[in-house]
Amino acid sequence: MTPPAELESLLDGLSDELTAWRRLTVGEHAPLEKHHSQLRAVEAVLGEGIAAARAELAAGSGAAGLPVLVLDLHHVWDYFRSKFALRRLDEYRGYLDAADELAWACYEGPLKAALGTGSVRPKEPPLVSFSRDPAPRAHRRGGQYRDLLPRGGMHTRAGVQLVRSLPFPVIDVPWYYGSHVPAVLTVAHEVGHHIEDDFGLTETIATRLVGTSLPEAWIGEVFADVCASLACGVAYLAVLADALGALEPEPPGGVGQLSTHPPLGARLRICCAALDLAGHERPKAWPAPVAEALAADGTDVTSTKVAAALLDDGYPQFACRRLPDLLPSAPVGRLHADRFLAGLPSGLSRVPGVFAAAALAFVTCPAEYRARRVGARAVSEALALRPEGPRAEERTDAAKDGDRDTSAGDRLLRALRAAGTDLNPPPRAGP
Repeated sequence: MTPPAELESLLDGLSDELTAWRRLTVGEHAPLEKHHSQLRAVEAVLGEGIAAARAELAAGSGAAGLPVLVLDLHHVWDYFRSKFALRRLDEYRGYLDAADELAWACYEGPLKAALGTGSVRPKEPPLVSFSRDPAPRAHRRGGQYRDLLPRGGMHTRAGVQLVRSLPFPVIDVPWYYGSHVPAVLTVAHEVGHHIEDDFGLTETIATRLVGTSLPEAWIGEVFADVCASLACGVAYLAVLADALGALEPEPPGGVGQLSTHPPLGARLRICCAALDLAGHERPKAWPAPVAEALAADGTDVTSTKVAAALLDDGYPQFACRRLPDLLPSAPVGRLHADRFLAGLPSGLSRVPGVFAAAALAFVTCPAEYRARRVGARAVSEALALRPEGPRAEERTDAAKDGDRDTSAGDRLLRALRAAGTDLNPPPRAGP
């Protein structure tokens, strides 16, 4: 059995590391100031595990399994630590910081509107991360994330309790997105999923779409597409067509079931209708992938009716404000793309617009886009637009947060005490 003093040292070491990372978010020009609320949320989750382990140690019971629990705590922390550590490396910091800023630009309006209703507490914004998946993925707040951990499973029942609720939304993008900046516009789509989840819009959206020709299985993807279109304009359609053209078609969900992703042509038509309703100007000619997908669309979805159902009226979750009023929108067109291609700044003042202009520049002339280093310049422009200070408001409802943490801590303690022989030691390695 591991001596109690050594167990205390193991727990102190993890606690000290979490404190050191949190210090990186505090103070003027702190390197991770934009991630203050996210790191606080991770610290709260792991703090529950540390507190539960200390309680068991003080009670003198279950100490034999505590070193394995500490391994599980580190395993959970490693999932988050790797994401924040990449933001400390020059090779990745710029892209990830800019992608985070795009996500925040799309999330901030809905969050502030929801806070204005008094029905929600401040929420941590989504965090963008790299992954080995071939397509972007949105991992929802409160979702089980055991399968996302970097290696294997958890060793203890208490550890499993820790990974049952993701403390903030995560957006995974393929690693190669870091070298192809136009693809970052898909982050706006993933934020659309988080807007639906975080603010409880699913039932409202489904009700509005009753009577349209849109299958229920497609509702989530279509809503996310509309959000991205409003934020990034016509450039999102070009990026969507390019991204989906590089992937294998998604198989149906089962016998007699539709895929959750509509056909590309149907998605593009709904995006076009949403842009028309929001007052965006259509290009004189669509890029080839977009034009081909629109021409080949054979679905019977009434795109204008679907778009109107999502855009025309306000949402009670946002104090009856409409989506076009909540999402950043800039009149981005060929002029801004040409400025990038000429070696000039885009002239835009919003992050989604800057990335949209870069995407249009790539579509217009890929060779000149590369020669003029448009992607890197767009990242620099986006970062120059960031305001100082933390990104999200702090949680202020201490009583509710305290209840949440206490409840989670109680569950961990029960799991520890019920575990008994249900502690699975890791495989033996070395002498």
